[in-house]
This record gives sequence, C-alpha cells and structure tokens, in this order.
Amino acid sequence: MEKKHLIMGTAGHIDHGKTSLIRALTGYDCDTHKQEKERGITINLGFSHLDLPSGNSVGIVDVPGHADFINTMVAGASGIDFVLLIISADEGVMPQTKEHLNIMKVLNVKSGIVVLTKMDLVDEELLELAIEEVNEFVEGSFLQNAPIIPVSSISMKNIKKLINEIENLFQVIQSKDVSGYFRMFIDRIFSIKGFGTIVNGSVLSGSLSKEDSVFLLPKGDQLRIRRIEKHGQETDKIFAGDRASLNLVGLKRSDFQKGMLLSSKYIKPTNLIDANITLFENDISIGLWSQVLFILGTIRIAARIHLLDKNKLLKGESGLVQIYLPEPILTVFGDKFIIRNSSKEMTIGGGTIIDVYPLHHRRRRKEQIDIVEKLSGGDYKELIATEVRKSISPVTEFYIADKINIFPEAVEEIIKQGLPEDIEIYHDKESYLLLKETIIRKLKRSIIENLHKYHDLNPFVETGRNFTELLGIFRQKIEEIHKRILKLFLAEMINNGKLKKVNNTWALKKHSIVLDKSFMKQEKAVEDFLNESGHQLPNMDDFATILKLNNINDKTLRQIYAYLQNQKKICFIEKFPFRSQIIESAKKMVTTLGKENSQGFTLAQFRDEFKTNRKTATFILEYFDNEGITYRKENSRFLTKKFLSLVNN
Repeated sequence: MEKKHLIMGTAGHIDHGKTSLIRALTGYDCDTHKQEKERGITINLGFSHLDLPSGNSVGIVDVPGHADFINTMVAGASGIDFVLLIISADEGVMPQTKEHLNIMKVLNVKSGIVVLTKMDLVDEELLELAIEEVNEFVEGSFLQNAPIIPVSSISMKNIKKLINEIENLFQVIQSKDVSGYFRMFIDRIFSIKGFGTIVNGSVLSGSLSKEDSVFLLPKGDQLRIRRIEKHGQETDKIFAGDRASLNLVGLKRSDFQKGMLLSSKYIKPTNLIDANITLFENDISIGLWSQVLFILGTIRIAARIHLLDKNKLLKGESGLVQIYLPEPILTVFGDKFIIRNSSKEMTIGGGTIIDVYPLHHRRRRKEQIDIVEKLSGGDYKELIATEVRKSISPVTEFYIADKINIFPEAVEEIIKQGLPEDIEIYHDKESYLLLKETIIRKLKRSIIENLHKYHDLNPFVETGRNFTELLGIFRQKIEEIHKRILKLFLAEMINNGKLKKVNNTWALKKHSIVLDKSFMKQEKAVEDFLNESGHQLPNMDDFATILKLNNINDKTLRQIYAYLQNQKKICFIEKFPFRSQIIESAKKMVTTLGKENSQGFTLAQFRDEFKTNRKTATFILEYFDNEGITYRKENSRFLTKKFLSLVNN
C-alpha cells in the first residue's frame, strides 16, 4: 500500500490543553522551551508525530493559541491536512477558538475532529451542554459533521477512541499532490555538534531526495543535503505533507533565518500580487485602500490592499484585490494567507494568491477585473493565458512553469486541452510557443506591410525580404525565440497563400514582375554603359549624362539596380556598380596569381594582368579581402586557406 504523507494540526484557545493532549497521544512534550514551561503556554510551534495502528505515521503541528502568536500559528497551519480543534469542556468556545476556525477555513483545511479536553473537570450534564455548544459553533463550517470526542489527558479516557477516529480520518483524506517543485518554509533552526545546521519545516509541495540540492531563498545559495529525517527517522526522500528535518551543508547557522524558503528551483521574489480575500464575520470592513498585516507561512509583513471589483468590502464578503508589499516575498499561485487589522490586533480575513507577478491595475479596468475574476476560480488554463497576455514576446511551457511553480509537463498537458480564444498555440521541435492573438495579427500585418513597401520600391525584382530583414518586425532585441516564431509565421503564411519563397527570400504571393517598354529601354541604357566601362570603374560624370538622356531619376535608378542585382548581372563594391562578369573574371585572375606565386602577388601584378587601372584594382582587391578570398601581408596578397579548399574541391 502506498504510504500517505499527511500533517495533523491542533487549534484552539490558549490553555485548553492542546499540548497536553499531544503528550497523551504521543508521549512527546511539545513545550520544549524553558519560557514555555514557566508560562504554561506554547510560544513556538511544537512538532511531533503519531504512529497509527495501521502502521502509518502522521506528523503533528501543535500551534500556539495566544493571540500574540497568531503568525506562528499560521506558519504551522499552512501545511496541515486536517485539524484537531481543541475546546476545553469546562470553558467552552472562546474568542481564539473562533479565530482559529476562521483561519483554518481560509487556509483551506477541509477535515478534522473536535476534541473536548478536560472532560474530567465537568459532570455529564455540563459535558452534554458543551457538546451542544460545539454543534452550534461548527454548524455551516467544514467541521459540521466532524466527530466530537471528549477526552481526559490526565486519566487517558477516550484517548484510544480519538486515535481510532484519527485513523479513520487518515484513511479517507487524499495525500497532497507531490508533483511540482519542492517548497518548505523554515520554521526551526538549530545546530548539532558534528552535524552542523539543521532546519525544520512542513513540506508544502513536491518531493526531495538526499541526492538533490536546494536553493535557500531569498539569498539564492544552492545547498547540498547531508541527511533527511521524517518523524525522527532518517529517510532518503520526503514528500508534500511531511514534517521534515534537513541537515544542510554549505552555510553557517547564522546564515539561516526563520521564514526563509527551501526550494528545488529558484523563485523570483515579488512585491505585488493579485488575490481574492474573504472577510470574517467581525465588525470590520475595508475601503478602496487599506493597511493590513499580511501573514503567509512564516511571512508577516505590513501591506496595502487595493480593492479591484468593489469600493468597499463588508464583513463576510469576498472580493478581488491587488496587494502592495513593502519588500519582496516568495510565494506561488494558490498559496493561502490571512490578514490582520494592525490597530486592533484582530484577524479580519484571508485569501488565496491568484497571480504572483501581475500587471499594475491602476485604473481598475473592467477587462482587467474580468481576468482576475477568472483566475480566482483556480483555473490553470486561465492562469497560463494570463502569463501569456503579460508578454509581448512568445513564451514557452518552460517559461510558464517557472512562473506558476508547476512542472513543464503539467503545463504541456493543460495546453493540449486548449486555451482561451485570445491565445494562439504554436509548436516546433523544441517547445510550445504561445502568444496573444492580437499580437500575432499585428506581427503578420507588419510582415505584409513590410513586403508591400519592398515590392513598391522594387517592382521589377522577383525576390522579397530575407529572414534577417523580416526579424525587424519585432522592434526589440532579437532573441532565439523570435527567430523560432518567425519561421512558424512564414511557413503558415505560405500555406495559407499569403506569401511565397523566392531564392531564400519571402515575397507576397500575388507579387509578379511586369516589365514595360519604357523601363526595359532605361535598364538597357544602364547595362550598356556598364558593359562599355569594361575593367575600369564607371566614370560617374559620363554616367550622369546617360541617366539624364534617358530620363532616369533616383527612384528609377534604384529599381534598375535592384533588377540587375536580382538577375545577378551586377554587384556593388563600395558605391560603384560592377558587372558580375567582371568580378568573376577578376576572381579567376586572383586565383591564378595566388597559385602561381607562393610568395604572394602585388597590387601592380594584378593591375597589369587584369588590364585595369590602380584605383579599380585597389577597390577589387579590398573587396576580395573582405569576402575572405584573399588576405594582405605587407605589400603582397595571398589566397586564404578557406578559399583554396573551396577552389580545390
């Protein structure tokens, strides 16, 4: 049978016997601190475990009941799966009992048992009244149908019965999902001579093996694990739902603090989050902007809350909020938190994180609120879509997984099921590529407009823009992901008849060349002039005369040049047009000279052999240097090894 990994928490008013009950259940005293012994109350979290008759072992978190330690209580309660709500039979329901039950609701605890402690201090009639009060108190809550077990931690009466009820509950509660990344808030730190630093915590998500390494956040140090313990016993692996101790190597004890996070991956901190909150049934409301104490796991920090879908939130109501934090925290989608009124020291509500890296909702636009509202339902499809909407560049499943703290494989499965209509899904051999449909439409329109402009300027050229030129549509620093999505766009636009590929360029499908008589006459005049120039640089004064005689303006000349280049009849060296045949002849001459002269050949040799002037020879040889055909050493030139290998092959 697969073992479950569950944590049981205790909750209830101060001095109602939580710690004594755990000692009766387990034989372990959670009040281990001298201050706690002297005061008779639990200040720090107490940890133990209970071995059940079935052979399973459940971790126990004994949280303090005093109002001053409510943040410590939340630190322990954040990881629990079910609760023992402890109420003293002689005192009944008290203020902290109500507060703890509300907190358990917010933290999404859904199962538990009500334990009436100190039953030996009341008679049967008072015990019946206490049970009746409890039934009224839990009505409408997740404990409405929970067992109510009276016990005595002194005489041990009904302790076995309580253990059996815990066993029954343990069997029906599902284990936490252990997929996703490992996360554990540190709630205890100590050192043991010969071992070094040891930290404790409740595993919130994922799993961790001894061979793994972990990040200590927010510092970012990556640490090695020497030893893992669960319930006091060494183990090779821990899972979500376990109480664990980790013996870590790499830092001193002073480098650790309560509240730090251990994670199997680096998590980017945030100081702005979207959430939904619910106020408790206290006589407290919050306005459009409110100052509160924000408590999540071991984090306790002052924060400002901005209501998004309401102007005021009354007791018992729920709403969408954006929370501004004065310093960055580490959290992920789905984390639970509570909020306290800083002035009255009262827990006023709590909620769930629905976006860890939201956009700043200054104006509370309806479309923004609609998106946040969808996210509040916990829809992973909407969560993925929201991350896509934030980016002007394509994002992958790996990027999204990093943002929402789940594995890329899980993101991929969700993508396969389909995303909201405004998100387009592309796929290449490396990953999925996701982008807003409006951005895609704009980018494709830019491709079309870019090619229209090119064809208008070059109507007599069959080719279009090359890949590098088309990357300009992104108007930002080009990264590999832009190249990948552009390839997919171009292939798609060819398939749907918008584009065609011509000589490693992309042109509009409908683009065609129509050469009129006037253009052909002008083109022939330019070509004839270049032919007459022979092996010399064209005389630009004579060329200007030819252009004027044939009514060739600058625009027409650019079109003629583009046409001749497209026909591979000319190429440019610096600003001068040369017939391609001349350059090919020069290349053959250079090849012959290079092979015949092992000590290199000079500019003068090339000039004389090619029957040209010094200026033209200089231009051509410098062009060959730049093209990697030749290289210059002092006053001689040599063929490059790369060019020689091409020629010889």
